[in-house]
Amino acid sequence: MNKSDLIAKMTERLSGDRTTAVAAVNGVLEEIESSVARGERVSLTGFGTFERRERAPRTGRNPRTGETIQVGASVVPVFRAGTGFRTLLTDARSEPTSRGSAAVGGKEAKAKGKKSRAASSASASSAKGVDAAAAGDAKKAGKKARRRAAEEVSEPAAKTGKDRKGKKAAKASR
Repeated sequence: MNKSDLIAKMTERLSGDRTTAVAAVNGVLEEIESSVARGERVSLTGFGTFERRERAPRTGRNPRTGETIQVGASVVPVFRAGTGFRTLLTDARSEPTSRGSAAVGGKEAKAKGKKSRAASSASASSAKGVDAAAAGDAKKAGKKARRRAAEEVSEPAAKTGKDRKGKKAAKASR
């Protein structure tokens, strides 16, 4: 969800009044930003806390050359989720998701992107009426198949000493 989506949802809640929804969303975000910029803590009970954190100067390394460099002090915004928000995420995680393997209302849920072989075999078996244990076995079988395929790809790399990208491959015999 982005800002436009949030405004659209707020418009629905406000009975189609888009100007009020835009003003509300922009107003809340501007107040949070300005308060945190002033160094104030913004605490929204059940949702979370926004605050400003100052980082001291430190020594870093250039990852390309390995050269040490001095990184200056900086100020960053920090968000810590509140208990209610974390609980909501934990509860949502334990429920079946709409990643293609769960059926919702008798119809299979649409998933964005590609399904893994295990998820597609699990959803196919659940569509046939196979119990959840068999679907879990299908998922494990898919994992094993992917692991074997990865091992087969790495065997030629061990013979040539280079992987698909031309980089030196670590030998398995070491």
